Amino acid sequence: MELRNDKPLELVRDSFNYMMRGYVPCRPLAGNVLIGKCAFFVLTFLIAMAGLPLLADSSGAGQAAAGGQEDFGQYLVDHQADLAPFFESNSGDLFKKAVPFVMEMTGWLIFITMLVGWVVDVLLSRGYSFVFAPAYSDTKRAFIYATGRLFLSFIYTILIGLAIVFSLRFAAAGIILSVAVLLLVVVAFAAQIVWILYLFRTNFPISVLFYIAVIVVHGFVAALMVGPIIGTKAPTEMTNFIDQAITPKLQAEAEATKRQLATVKLTLDADQAKATDLQNQINEAQAEQERLAQAIEDKKHSDRYLFTQIVKVRAKGDLESARRQLLSFLTQFPTSNVTAQARLQLSEINNQLALEEAQKQQQEAEAAQAAAAARADLLARAGKGDVTLSEMRQALIGKTRAQVSDLLGEPSETASDSWGYRQQMILNPMTNEKHGLVVNFSEGIVQGVDYDRY
Repeated sequence: MELRNDKPLELVRDSFNYMMRGYVPCRPLAGNVLIGKCAFFVLTFLIAMAGLPLLADSSGAGQAAAGGQEDFGQYLVDHQADLAPFFESNSGDLFKKAVPFVMEMTGWLIFITMLVGWVVDVLLSRGYSFVFAPAYSDTKRAFIYATGRLFLSFIYTILIGLAIVFSLRFAAAGIILSVAVLLLVVVAFAAQIVWILYLFRTNFPISVLFYIAVIVVHGFVAALMVGPIIGTKAPTEMTNFIDQAITPKLQAEAEATKRQLATVKLTLDADQAKATDLQNQINEAQAEQERLAQAIEDKKHSDRYLFTQIVKVRAKGDLESARRQLLSFLTQFPTSNVTAQARLQLSEINNQLALEEAQKQQQEAEAAQAAAAARADLLARAGKGDVTLSEMRQALIGKTRAQVSDLLGEPSETASDSWGYRQQMILNPMTNEKHGLVVNFSEGIVQGVDYDRY
């Protein structure tokens, strides 16, 4: 039987029908090689896409079946703010406990998909060899390819499982697991490409494209199988996992929280009692402090306290202040028990002040006499021309014009800021020459004294 190649769709249909029967002449495709090759991949993806409605139906059925049961995932979503601390603190332990459950489900899924995938690989490799490698197109080679691919998938599945178990020992299990799985996937991909190249001798891009098509078809087949497999095993396993791994931890944490709250409540009650007791002590201390302050204030205004303070003032030497305070005290407390002592203190202070005043007057008189004697001596020596310039400066610096006139008499000549005395009253000890005197003023005060050399 010859293939009709006048219409591309009929060519694709006939090619696929003859491919399934195991014998396809290669000669009729000589003029439509590109169409035939494209048809294979179009058919492959059409087969994969045909599973989408079934997948949608299965997922919807699974949701409908679970409609009457409590959705634990929705419960987690609704209470994620409350449960977040629990899962954060127990994430490592829950992850390790979830691994056996996940691996069991994955094992069932892999086992069944491998068996179904083997059949799919036989069909796909048979069609692929028919289109791209007619020389190697036979059922035996298709079985060899499917079996070899199944063996390689089995080996790499075991290796990935071992990588998961091995990575759980480390703190950064997620990173190590990701790197290991990525490495194994790359190696598996390369090995599968090599397997295709070895069996069918097709070029590298076509081989890669075929393997991608195989992955896509397997993915959709697996998606179709996930719903029934998980629907039959997942609810029970998930319930067991929640009952065995999550619920005990939640109950334990809830009990621990209750105990902690009870302990905190007891502590708060004890602290509240202590705070009340301390507040009472503070109130009593404040009341006692106020009583003491009032007592101190009363004592400060008592006659004995005031008399004691006056005595201290006298002891410091402030006699005038002590005298004024004693006079006020005698006026305020005329009948006090310490009135006699106060009068005695006042008499002693008056006598001491009178004595100090007499001593002061005597000192002032003696100072005046000494000043007069010094002035007379200065004038006598100035009349002889024996006063030095430094002595005259000491006598005149800081005095006013009136004081200078009173001491030396009227000047020989005057200016706005200086007076001159021509009589030779100043002796230069370096040359033994006698000079007159120049007195310099600033704002009416003597600021300097110098020789009058004219």
